[in-house]
Amino acid sequence: MKNGARRVAPDAMDRWPEERLAKFHLHKIRQLLRHVYRQLPFYRQRLARAKVDPEQVKTLGDLARIPTFSKQDVLQEIRRQGRFDFGLETIARRDPAVLCMTSGTLGSSFLYLPRKWRALRGDSLLRAYWWAGLRPGMRMLMAVPAWHSLAVQESRVIERLGVSTVVPWGTFLPRNAGNFIDAISDATPDFVSIFLPMLFAILAECRRRGAKPATVFKSVQSILAVGAPMTPRSRQQLVHELGVGDIFEGLGNPEGLTAMECASHCGHHIFVDCCFVEIIDPKSGAPLPVGQRGNVVITTLIPHGSIFLRYDTEDLGVILPGACACGRSWPRMEVYDRRANEVEIAGQRIVPYDVRICLDELPELVNLPFAVVRGETKMERLTLLMQKPASGNLEEIQARIANLLRKKPNVEAIQEWAEELPQRWKGVTVIEEKDWRRARV
Repeated sequence: MKNGARRVAPDAMDRWPEERLAKFHLHKIRQLLRHVYRQLPFYRQRLARAKVDPEQVKTLGDLARIPTFSKQDVLQEIRRQGRFDFGLETIARRDPAVLCMTSGTLGSSFLYLPRKWRALRGDSLLRAYWWAGLRPGMRMLMAVPAWHSLAVQESRVIERLGVSTVVPWGTFLPRNAGNFIDAISDATPDFVSIFLPMLFAILAECRRRGAKPATVFKSVQSILAVGAPMTPRSRQQLVHELGVGDIFEGLGNPEGLTAMECASHCGHHIFVDCCFVEIIDPKSGAPLPVGQRGNVVITTLIPHGSIFLRYDTEDLGVILPGACACGRSWPRMEVYDRRANEVEIAGQRIVPYDVRICLDELPELVNLPFAVVRGETKMERLTLLMQKPASGNLEEIQARIANLLRKKPNVEAIQEWAEELPQRWKGVTVIEEKDWRRARV
């Protein structure tokens, strides 16, 4: 058995009691605070402005005294200083490193990731791939873009487990789905690591080719999907349609959040060895209790490369209550969407995931593409644009959708059918009303 395999099977740390985990986190955070105060100008200035002495942080509750920051703050500093390394990076000039992008709706920034970061994060991530079924000697199809930090960590996993890899030609954009199908068919991997939107694009391409997805994926034992939330019924249908043993959902972001489903599929266990997660009220900034939805705030615990201390990801998430059936004590969480994709309907604030859960009540709508149309003014009703199902009475289905949405999330809805969503809108769950009107002309 390889060294990597010995490390994760078994792993006693994921069964530490809550008290021990809290002491571990407090120790790591106090070390991190001392480090950033001494060496990183960005944090030293922020702590000084907030009048916080690192030595005054004696409990995890004291962490809330430190102000959060967001990607806009990062972009502002990059513009102000005219450089990517503006003071939140521990840079060791002699240590080989890579520079990765963090792209998205808010703009692109960069991560400085030295060899020590890669080793620690990659060894931690190895646990996630082990949970998902990756084993030494397997062949893995790796579909992560080279500019993403996940690719840096995956390369470490590959080294430690000694798996062989296949990388399809092209990016994870839907137009390259055919290349992925060809690679899977030709290389016959045992394990696939992929972005969830690309998995749906592959299914659509299979339908266009008249190919059975289960035939394309006949060699695949399990899939690790990332990049978008997956509902329980969506997973069940994907497993059935693809004919694979199981599909696991990984959760994270380039700035440091890492969480992973176990075989129980009841939320994502936060990898407490490399990050600390808080859920805060988006208006007051106060920490929220377990079970309440709010902004996801992370603190990275690895003191190498780019360090994020109370970074507001602007994602909406929740720490789940109760214990997991798997016996692991690491807290579990869900992330539903970016706050930028939240819409307000007659006083109710919802995200597309809330709509997806409702639509999944109707078997003919599971995994069917849809989008929420966001109005330019106050919205009293939810407007949905949905691809037509393959069968069924559309008027009857429309009425059932409206009834489901009245119950939860308790909104009135109107809905339009489309033969197929435009390619540019696939994977985009919120469309601005002005763009929708322009497309209809």
